[in-house]
Amino acid sequence: MMETEGAMACHEVKSHWQDDVRAKIKTAAAMCPFRFIAVKAKPRRDCGGWAVEEF
Repeated sequence: MMETEGAMACHEVKSHWQDDVRAKIKTAAAMCPFRFIAVKAKPRRDCGGWAVEEF
């Protein structure tokens, strides 16, 4: 995705995460000059919504 200031960002959206997903995104963020943003659905018991993490 091209952001308003011209930088590139990669967004990863998941309903749930497996343990290796975070490690793979961190590796990709270290190798590429893009901003990586991970978005994960919060549990319904926590009132739902989205958790956002930037790498």
